[in-house]
Amino acid sequence: MPSPNRQRGVWLGLCLGLLGLIVIGSMWTSGTAALPHVLAALTVLIPLTLFGVVLKSPWPAVGALALLLVIDVTLRLG
Repeated sequence: MPSPNRQRGVWLGLCLGLLGLIVIGSMWTSGTAALPHVLAALTVLIPLTLFGVVLKSPWPAVGALALLLVIDVTLRLG
């Protein structure tokens, strides 16, 4: 039986992935990001979130969220 802490890491990673989707959606609806930027952000978010689920760790999803925030900041500054 898996330990509850491992399951908590999976759920936390999935919740962070959902938060990343919300960030991508807000970039899209605000007009900050065009379609290529949204696709690049999804290319970062989806594999890292799934990798975190496989590892049963939220840290890859945290890294993906950090990369999404870097993309967002660079789009707003540029």
